[in-house]
Amino acid sequence: MHLIHIPYSPDDRFGIDLLAHQPGLIWFHGGAQSNDREWFSAWPTLEYQYLGQQQTRITDHTGHRRDWTGDFFACLKAHCPTIEGHQAIVFGGGLAGHLTYDFGLEMHKVPSRFPPLTGPLAVVGQYDWSISIDHAERRAFLVLQDYCPPEIAARARALAHQLKTRPRSTPAIIAPSPPDDSSSPWVCATSAQRYRAAFARVQDYIVAGDIYQANLTRQWSKNHAGLSDWALYLQIIDAMPAPFSMFHRHSTSSLLSVSPERFIQIRQGKMQAQPIKGTRPRGSDAEQDEVYRQELVHSAKDRAENLMIVDLLRNDLARHAQPGSVQVTGLFEVQSFKNVHHLVSTIVADMKASAHPLDVLRDAFPGGSITGAPKKRAMEVIDELESTRRGHYCGCSFFLASDGYLDSNILIRSVSLERATLTCSGGGGIVYDSDCAAEYAESELKVQAIMASLGP
Repeated sequence: MHLIHIPYSPDDRFGIDLLAHQPGLIWFHGGAQSNDREWFSAWPTLEYQYLGQQQTRITDHTGHRRDWTGDFFACLKAHCPTIEGHQAIVFGGGLAGHLTYDFGLEMHKVPSRFPPLTGPLAVVGQYDWSISIDHAERRAFLVLQDYCPPEIAARARALAHQLKTRPRSTPAIIAPSPPDDSSSPWVCATSAQRYRAAFARVQDYIVAGDIYQANLTRQWSKNHAGLSDWALYLQIIDAMPAPFSMFHRHSTSSLLSVSPERFIQIRQGKMQAQPIKGTRPRGSDAEQDEVYRQELVHSAKDRAENLMIVDLLRNDLARHAQPGSVQVTGLFEVQSFKNVHHLVSTIVADMKASAHPLDVLRDAFPGGSITGAPKKRAMEVIDELESTRRGHYCGCSFFLASDGYLDSNILIRSVSLERATLTCSGGGGIVYDSDCAAEYAESELKVQAIMASLGP
């Protein structure tokens, strides 16, 4: 492995603008105010597309394709090389990509009444190089694995040379474009009347004892004929920075996420999940903001909803945890973002020595905070009552780095761009004490800043 130092500056993005239109571009970051570590890469050596029904298409960097039959996670583990790591970097190579929510439907054998997705159910790349940035230590590196294909290694070295020789006064970020008004307006797939009927049906299932909670969502879409996926993403992160943001471009679509929710992190054998349940808007002034915050803190309904998902995730992590190690270290903590307050809890555990990080991710997916409890029955109810397939929404993005370090988010506050159509969704958990009008309004509150940043 080779480390090439890149001059650090807190005001630039270390050359990601130079890759803005490159295939396979992927960027995991924590927003403009983050003091954490981030990384980006492009030109994956291999790309794994899960097509469903145990079929994975593997495409190498030369365009050669082959198919693999069997479990997708087994495929990833069978083909991924051992990546040399370094404590100074967050990701120096490994696997990175995303899983759609519909991948979870197949895993849990939940039949869907909707037509199949037009694209793959999961896309994961093998990246043999990265730009790794540590904001706390104020340093950045090009990280290059020894077995990176020569043509990709040459591109990465050329990028590092540009970054080292570029005058530091040169802006390293493309200025965000104004919202694109040339495309069509956002259209919601679920009317208020249909939402009310679905909400009532969820509560019927709760009263009948079928479920304790189900996450009911709405989807918006619009035709898009203007800015590139990268320019759109710059607009979103400017309007709505978030700690578990990511951008991923692949051959059939682009995923633009400003997720506030970590799904699962595994580092040095320590597992952590941080589900979100409970939301209030930000106030127009400090006094009103504190009123909303205290309302969330003291909401018995939101606390009960959060606790249900904590219990579900405790069980999910316990499948691969050392006995007795699962603990809840934070319960009902308020985290505040640019447009909302959230109620967040934290579950930790020690991973069994025999477990693999991808096993943990597989067996916890999809996250309980965006399904409900019990998980499989809630997913069946969701498919019955929602108006569309979820696609990318409520899936997850993740990376698996050198020493088994895995981090992942839940794909809420996310936009997909596919075949000139932009799609985003919002929703919330429904329990017996939920209020229909409040839940309906919350579903839009969660995405209105994203939709506004991308035009009417």
